[in-house]
Amino acid sequence: MTATAPITLTPATELALPALADLFNRAYEGYEVPLHVDEGAVAFMYEAFDLSPERSRIAWRDDRPIGLAMLAVRGTRAWVGGMGVAAEARRAGVGEQLMRALLDSAREAGVKRVQLEVLEPNARARLLYEKLGFRTFRRLEVWQWDAPASGPAVPVEACDPRAARPRVAAARRAPEPWQREDATVDRLDVSTPALRAVRTSRSDAGDAGAAIYRVTDGRASVLQLAAGERAAGALLDAIRGRAGVTVLRYLNVPDDEPAVAALRSRGAAPTAAQFEVAREL
Repeated sequence: MTATAPITLTPATELALPALADLFNRAYEGYEVPLHVDEGAVAFMYEAFDLSPERSRIAWRDDRPIGLAMLAVRGTRAWVGGMGVAAEARRAGVGEQLMRALLDSAREAGVKRVQLEVLEPNARARLLYEKLGFRTFRRLEVWQWDAPASGPAVPVEACDPRAARPRVAAARRAPEPWQREDATVDRLDVSTPALRAVRTSRSDAGDAGAAIYRVTDGRASVLQLAAGERAAGALLDAIRGRAGVTVLRYLNVPDDEPAVAALRSRGAAPTAAQFEVAREL
């Protein structure tokens, strides 16, 4: 591969899932938060997050894929579900080319607003997004809880995820991030038999709430949780205390959510912080 060879961009349909997974891994090599995906993980992202290979873009040099920018579309909204450049092609403007092409693709699809998350320490990427007109919407944290749970302080009961959703919606304080919003849960409700839910057994002021989660290989991933701090803590205790669960993970939680205070009081720790940024088209 020669450094002066021109860059070409194509839709992501040009790559089969195994090759796309390989490109993801090369594009995120050395990333602040380790990332490794396989063919199954990419297929999951396509299905759960509405990633559109036709609207996504791959950067090529000398017939070798060197970067990607993946676009998910839901109506007039879009989300960048992955953007990166392989180590050998960085610092040459490839990321900016990809993002400009992705924004053009979003406009062609009738999108009015594009959003994405960027890690707080990733100053170079944050500068690029600012240059392209993105503005910070809020700060999100990724939480992990490994320690054993104590018994819930508020009575909690298991319930059907569909029964939990109206209570989550009623108690929700802010929009969910793309990976956990209602459209994602709709997808998982059909395709994921491990989807589960819990709710508080009473609806006294401050004690009402519900959570939806899924369990994979001993890891409970919270998808949605809406409650005050006391009830949020009880719901988290119930999920973490479930038989076979060894770790609880809660992705991209707004840092002012009551669940964050509940997790912190239980000795859980944030493993990453991101900014959710958006641009109107």
